[in-house]
Amino acid sequence: MILQPQSIAAATLPDGASADCATTTGDATLLPLVTAAEMFPALEEIVLSAKREVLLAFRIFDARTRLRSDEAKDLGLENWAELLTHVASRGVKIRLLMADFDPVFTDNLHRAAWDSAARFTAHLIDHPNAEIICALHDCTPAPLWQWVFARQIRARMQKLRDAADDRLTAPQRRALQGEYNLRPVTLHQKFALVDGHEAIIGGIDVDERRWDDDSHDRPPGETWHDVSLRITPADRRDAPAIPVIEQIRAHFSECWNRARNTCGTVFSATASDLPSVTTPRRDEDLHLLRTVSTHRTGAMTFGPATDIREHETAHLAAFSKAEHSVYIETQFFRHFPLAQALAQRATSEPDLQMILVTPTEPERMIFGHSSGMDMRHAQALQLRCLTILRRAFGDRLAVVSPVQPRPAPEGTPLPVEGSGIIYLHSKVSLVDEKTGIVGSANLNGRSLLWDTEASVKFRNPETIRALRQRLATKWLGETPGDPTQAATWVKAAQADADRDPADRTTMVLPYPEERNRRFARYVPVLPAAMF
Repeated sequence: MILQPQSIAAATLPDGASADCATTTGDATLLPLVTAAEMFPALEEIVLSAKREVLLAFRIFDARTRLRSDEAKDLGLENWAELLTHVASRGVKIRLLMADFDPVFTDNLHRAAWDSAARFTAHLIDHPNAEIICALHDCTPAPLWQWVFARQIRARMQKLRDAADDRLTAPQRRALQGEYNLRPVTLHQKFALVDGHEAIIGGIDVDERRWDDDSHDRPPGETWHDVSLRITPADRRDAPAIPVIEQIRAHFSECWNRARNTCGTVFSATASDLPSVTTPRRDEDLHLLRTVSTHRTGAMTFGPATDIREHETAHLAAFSKAEHSVYIETQFFRHFPLAQALAQRATSEPDLQMILVTPTEPERMIFGHSSGMDMRHAQALQLRCLTILRRAFGDRLAVVSPVQPRPAPEGTPLPVEGSGIIYLHSKVSLVDEKTGIVGSANLNGRSLLWDTEASVKFRNPETIRALRQRLATKWLGETPGDPTQAATWVKAAQADADRDPADRTTMVLPYPEERNRRFARYVPVLPAAMF
């Protein structure tokens, strides 16, 4: 297949997403939603449109998140707790599945999840048709690992003892009494499904931290780039469900019932079973990808057993057939099998180009000032993957990081060439015009083998071309050249690196590899899939 390059400036967009950005593949219309400024209002709109059922699965869903859509504002609604209450009052069945977290090692995330679930419950207490589960993953490591991490566990237990008692959750109180197991795996997916006909799926959760728009004209620590897809029937809303929607609903059903029966805490008065209606149909041109794992026994076992690894399989298959261009946006690139597959293909296809857009460093390192061995090891894994890619691709590889085209405010942590970062959280893979993937899974072992993840794979050339062009236009602006070629990105990023921050014309600079190499430390004992 021959790519049809366009000049980067050819793709111009109005403020926010528009129908002009939508493409049709088979029975479905796909609309990319870039940043929360597009995704949040769209999510509000489809939930407000519900007539029968709303299914929500998110890693983080803060009940206090402010509403942005005109529809919500016209109704006088201010936040998501009020929106779900409004929808439930019409008799719509609501099921909200939120991720829970290790109550000791990730105490802040755990407490925030329980606080939000409690806020939703308080608003929805008079609506038994609204059900809420906050769910841990059922994987617990072998007792050996409680001993390996004993020092860290003691330190974190002391932190809980020092906290005010009214801030502790029930699981945290039980942990202090000795009832505690490590929980290294989570539900990382982010999607919504309305009436079995319309869905939004992607990489972004719902809270104020994620709010941003394409200009990223905010303090660096408040920037957030993400990508989701809105999926609707191509003909009409009441048409029979399209296969990918059936697949998403069946996946939600499996996750909901598993949480209800194993490691979920039910916050609502009840949580009813959600049976899948039929085995979902499969459409090879548009279908769901999943990562699903389960508890694994064994004296040395730390991580789970991977039951479904469709994200890894789909990427390996796409990379093995790549001919012209691979475009990837990912929060992490740490999975050796993917790097090796791309390197092998680069060797056999001398014209293959690769563009990798990734953050300068993880958010926890930049703004959380994390410098522990786990963070150093994680960066070492990514650098090993980049080394594999650089050796195979040479000058056919561009690795760039998003930055603000302006000087970084004084005191900004880890600026790049004088600019503050734009934090990239999206998970997008576009291979030639044959395969596109958008969803929740990063290209690391955790997303591909451990955590519960959901994404959509599509094969429509128009959809792939439009999304690639949109993202290239965002990052490169008016830069001339073919956005499928690594040289276009490398030259643009380096040219801006040589300019004063106030004079920069793109939103990318070369990935700061040297400072990451100074920071990184490889620790063989730590499982790669954990990162």
